[in-house]
Amino acid sequence: MIFNLATMALFTFYFAADYDRIERAIMSRMPPERQQVYGWVSDTALEQTGGYFYSRALLMVINGSLFFVVMVLLGLPVAFAFPMAAFEAFVSTFIPAVGTYIGSAVPILVILAVQGFGAAVLLLVWTLIYQQIENYWLSPKLSAQTMELNGGVAFGAALAGGAIAGPMGAFVSLPVAALITSVVSNLGKTYDVVYHSKYESKDPDDNGAPAAAAPEASS
Repeated sequence: MIFNLATMALFTFYFAADYDRIERAIMSRMPPERQQVYGWVSDTALEQTGGYFYSRALLMVINGSLFFVVMVLLGLPVAFAFPMAAFEAFVSTFIPAVGTYIGSAVPILVILAVQGFGAAVLLLVWTLIYQQIENYWLSPKLSAQTMELNGGVAFGAALAGGAIAGPMGAFVSLPVAALITSVVSNLGKTYDVVYHSKYESKDPDDNGAPAAAAPEASS
């Protein structure tokens, strides 16, 4: 896992360093109208990927800060609590799904040795509680706000990516889902919605338009 992450990071670094030249070489093989489409898709991919890493950074800060406070409250000295919280936050944020448990294993063992069994159990309970909060509320909410991605789609994409390609699939699934959503919503013809269901909530811009009658059968 660590080798895979290091390989991806190294590839990303070299690719990003020479991205402008690579992009222009690709577009030079396209007609002007296709260059416009490709350029928009490329810019959207960069924005969505940047939003993804921004949301990951926010999660890392929130997770690490809360983990640090909990360890200090359990009696772990600050000199131990700070590096343990930084380690746990980084691992849990950038290794999806199981990262929280992998990252918290070392701090739990440290607090077991320093503060005893009771404190270690409390830290484990906090880890389990926070993991649920992050998975079901915090991560989808931040992803939706920073990546223009619906919270349900963000959560479903992470589950699908993890099921298909494991942790690495979950890692890249959100920016890919955000890119696909942006492309689908911005490319292609759209139409005004003329049907109003009697079950939908009233739209303030609807001016009280009645529900559409059933379409007449054609003879």
